[in-house]
Amino acid sequence: MTTAILLAVLAGALLHASWNALIKWEPDKLTASAAIAVGAGIVALPVALMSPLPLGASWPWIAFSSLIHVFYFALVGYALRHADLGVVYPLTRGSAPAFTAILAAVWLGETLALNGWLAVGAIAAGVVTLSADALLRGGLTPRTAVLAFTNAAIVVAYTLVDGIGARLAGNALSYVSWMMIGTAALIVPIALVFYRAEIAEKERSFWVRTFIGGALSIASYGIALWAMTKAPIGLVAALRETSVLFAAILGALIFDERFGPKRWAALILIVIGIGLLRMPF
Repeated sequence: MTTAILLAVLAGALLHASWNALIKWEPDKLTASAAIAVGAGIVALPVALMSPLPLGASWPWIAFSSLIHVFYFALVGYALRHADLGVVYPLTRGSAPAFTAILAAVWLGETLALNGWLAVGAIAAGVVTLSADALLRGGLTPRTAVLAFTNAAIVVAYTLVDGIGARLAGNALSYVSWMMIGTAALIVPIALVFYRAEIAEKERSFWVRTFIGGALSIASYGIALWAMTKAPIGLVAALRETSVLFAAILGALIFDERFGPKRWAALILIVIGIGLLRMPF
């Protein structure tokens, strides 16, 4: 992984944590999550129209990923309604990179070098450690834990699907744009059926914030998919999960969530993992 790709994925990780923080900021997190998904689709539309169409082989992957992302956005909103950003976010994202790397190796033949496996392990360990405080003091309910790990499985699924699809599309930006449009097209009728009253009550500022969140979402994921066309999916997936470190910092700064010794230990593990990506072994 080159330095340019590493820095780009880290920037995308910050953007990813930022739109999750926007959901946590909103009182109605399910509606906010759906609105951000729709906002991403709106932002993606002009990008898609100005980009070359994805190659034909990628369209089934776009459709499948759009469906997976509907469940992802719904579970993000529901989980953040019941737990701290610095708790559920690390559990969701932290348990995903190791499984992604293993499955990419088995299904796609992307065998990592020793430093790659060590980096994936260190980043995953650091990410999960970020939620240790909550686990020890009972800050995570069984329901939230189930939601977090279910969403982690969804993260693994869409990461592998999109890693393959973006490569088949011939253009990562075009792929992610059409995928976001497809996700929005699926979410809009669901939202109108189940959340019509909540949507009607939202003020203009809510839609501005969620539109910004949508822009952050597509930018973040567009960077990740571009990186997956240039580097192994497992490495990019692991590095992208450093977003939990940014989420923990945002949680402490914005929501007054505790940033204790265990989170500092997690930070050190994540930094070690990033450093291992640049080691020549």
